[in-house]
Amino acid sequence: MSERTVTATVAFVVSKGKKELRRIVARVDGGELATASDDQAAEPDVTFTMSEVDADALREGSLALSVGFMRGQIKMAGDFGKVLQFLPLTHGSNPPVRVSSLF
Repeated sequence: MSERTVTATVAFVVSKGKKELRRIVARVDGGELATASDDQAAEPDVTFTMSEVDADALREGSLALSVGFMRGQIKMAGDFGKVLQFLPLTHGSNPPVRVSSLF
């Protein structure tokens, strides 16, 4: 499947311990960010969970989503196939999905 055909709902959860502080749900359609909101009703294909510190690092651009995931700083739950399709969309000098803009 081409990067441009990726369609997924991805949730980003910022937590402190087991307490969820905030949630952002992004809809990727055709390989590009379609919508992003704090909609709690959307059922995500993938959920990334991270601390406030890691969310700040993502926002500032000092941490890449894939690096945080591979290091174990950012946890993932859901469809691993969708993760493998989604992560490449967050890389490069002009990525189709800018994770930093979601926070």
